[in-house]
Parts: sequence; C-alpha cells; structure tokens
Amino acid sequence: MKLPTVVLEHFDNLTEINEAQSLRILEGDFSGDVRSDLITQCFLDDDPILFEKAIPWLKDAVQQAGFIDIILRLERHRLKFELARFDPIYDHSAIELIETKLEELCASTLREDALRCFADLCSILVAAKDFSARQCGENYYFTKLLRTLYEDHLTEQREQSRFIRTPQKDTLLYQFYKAADVDLLESDTQYSKYNLYSITADTELLIGLPSRILDLQRQVQLFINTPKHILELFERLRKDGLIEDLALLTSDHSFLQTDKRYFVSFGIEYIWQPLTLDNVVHQPIGAVARTILRTCDISAEGTALQPSVSTFYAQGSGDKIWCSITANSMTFEEVAQVPELLEDCAVTQLIHLEYFVEDGRLHVSHIDHEYIFYTLEEFDLRGTDPSQKGNARKRLKTFKIDRSAIPFVLDDGTLFVHTLIDACFDKPYLLTDFLLGLLQPRG
Repeated sequence: MKLPTVVLEHFDNLTEINEAQSLRILEGDFSGDVRSDLITQCFLDDDPILFEKAIPWLKDAVQQAGFIDIILRLERHRLKFELARFDPIYDHSAIELIETKLEELCASTLREDALRCFADLCSILVAAKDFSARQCGENYYFTKLLRTLYEDHLTEQREQSRFIRTPQKDTLLYQFYKAADVDLLESDTQYSKYNLYSITADTELLIGLPSRILDLQRQVQLFINTPKHILELFERLRKDGLIEDLALLTSDHSFLQTDKRYFVSFGIEYIWQPLTLDNVVHQPIGAVARTILRTCDISAEGTALQPSVSTFYAQGSGDKIWCSITANSMTFEEVAQVPELLEDCAVTQLIHLEYFVEDGRLHVSHIDHEYIFYTLEEFDLRGTDPSQKGNARKRLKTFKIDRSAIPFVLDDGTLFVHTLIDACFDKPYLLTDFLLGLLQPRG
C-alpha cells in the first residue's frame, strides 16, 4: 500500500522517537515517560498531524474499494501471529479469545471494538474530561486503523533494513571506532571482508532482549539479531573449546555507549530450544522427495560422503532446498517458490559448512549463513540451474564460525546443524531426515 508522504513522515518520526526512547532506557536513563503505543499517544496528546493530516486522509481512503479489506488482512495477520506465540497447553483461554476474534473479524467489529475501547478509556482516564471535540470516538476508531497501518509499515521497514548495509566508512559504528583510533577495516578481517564483528577475549556476549556484543575496552554495546537460543549454543561451544573463531553481523547505525547490562522483558516471550534427538520431528514417509542431479564416484580414500548435487522438496510444492556435497563441504540453499522480494531482487538463504570425520563422526570445522540476492531473471534460472549465481547485490553474511570441531550431534543429543538450519530456513523440515542419516557412524 502506498501511503502519502505526510503520513510516511509522521510514521518515520514516531519510529525515531521510539528508537531514541529504547536506547535511553538500555543506557540506564529511566527518566521521562515510557510510551509503547505512540499512535494512541498522539490521540491523547491532541497531535495536530494526526488530526489535521493523517485522519482526514484515512477518512477518504476507507471510502475506496478494497481499503478496509487491506486493514482486515493486516489485522488478521497480526492476530494469527499472536496466536502462534501461545502455548496450546497453558494458554488455552487466551487462544480461545483470539480464535473468537478471528472468527468475528469484519469491518463492523473493527469499529465496535474501537468504540468500546474508547468508552473504557474515557471511564478510567481523568484527562478524558478535557478532551477536545476532535478527540472523539469516531476519530479514535480511525486512530486504531492508523495504528494497524503503522505496525505494518514498521514491520516492512525492519524487514527491508535487514538487507541494507551502508558503505562501511559511512556508518556510525566505523566512525565511532575511528574516533577511538581503531580502524575496523584494518583491525578486524571479518569486518573488512564480510561486515561481521569478531568475538574476542575483549568482548562479551550479552544474550537477551535485545542481544548485544559488549566491547569491554571501550564500553560500547553493538546490537545483534542472531536468535537467543543460537547465541546460547554458540557461547556454550566456545566455552567448551569447540569454537575458536566466531563473527556476527551487528547493527551499523545504532549502538549503546555504556557498561550497564539492561534487558527488556514484556509480553509473551516464545522460548526456542535447540533441536535434539528427543524432540526432532521425523517427516512421514514420502512427504519429502529428493532428486539427485549429479554424483561423483568416491575415489579419494577416506572420503566420508558421496559428492553430489540434489534438491529436496515436498510433494506438490515448488519450495526446494538445493544441496551440494563435496569431499569436505556441504552447501544448502533454500529457494522458495514465492521468494522474499526487494525492490530490485529476490532473496534466498544459504548455509555453507566444511566437515571432517573423527572417531567415525562428522564434525563441523567451518559454517556460515548468508543471504543471496538474485535479479528476477537470475532467480527464474536458479530454480533449475545449480550453477546460477545471484549478482543483484553483494552477499550478506549473518554469522561465521571458523577453526571449530563441532560434532553434528553433541554429546547431550543436541543436533547442531539441524538447529542452525531450523533457525535460518523457512522450510527446514525438508532436510530433517537427510541430516539424521548423516549421523550414522562413518568408517
């Protein structure tokens, strides 16, 4: 949906306020108001942009065919996302409530719910007696619609920003270190090559919400988006001596200058766990098919796996995962039938690892995850051509491990490669049973 410039500017301004508020709190400054719903706060503050620009546009927009259907689709998506976060055993009542909302969701219930919320607000808020004429139930309804649009805009901006990297010398991160007489392009090989920040003895991983890398020498904290359970797994393997080198993708436009270790806790937190031999779910026989396009004879003595190129896919689906195996490496690339699309390209995800055999078990000596960017023409070819490269943008790595000796299955039954693929790919189940087959003892 194309929003007018004045609404986009209003949304971007609110986002800046929210980010500044979050940084202030994480740095230990708890002064001032903490406002989690900035759109509603604009209503309470009688904000002129809301009432004189955004709401008048919205009143015209809802008269257009299909506009309310877009709002309903966004609201339905939000409710389904919220529903997926509940535990079916412990959150039965909450699940029933949301399922009822989904069943009853329509244009009239959107309006009724907003007017009901406004009445409740007026009954408990002392300041409501001083509301202006435009701070009415009707405009509160439009404010709720605008909030839905803002949340969608915010989600889209976050998704797009995942793939945007500013030239390194122009980033706030590089400039901060440069001012401290540290040139990251010279001091950190992983940063100069891949935009990754190396974890060293002078850093500490702060794992939580949000997760960060703390530079102990300069008391600066860098934000990272790596899932919490993956960071915990990496940290455990580092402490056990199974990972020597680890580098992670950080935010290059915001960081904290503090040694304080604050985390955020609110709402529902879904606890992800590593996959293990006990909780991994096998696929029904025949649910996943494998097509082998090319194989090579095992001629080198000691080669553990047969080199091959193949695809894994579910019957009746165009989604697939390409798998390329050599004498010492594996590459998995997930190619969706309907890919994630940016303005100029389609995006796939790739995990590459190098392996060796010790005591009959496969071990990982290197592994990394990256996004690949294809022009639309390249992506169409990639569906059938394993040699097709993505050249629309430079590849973007999110993590990289080197000089490691990580068993595919850890001593406690944790499935290392399974867990990473499950965290990164949208259809990880396509590889589940194939990877389990690799756990068999090797000669």
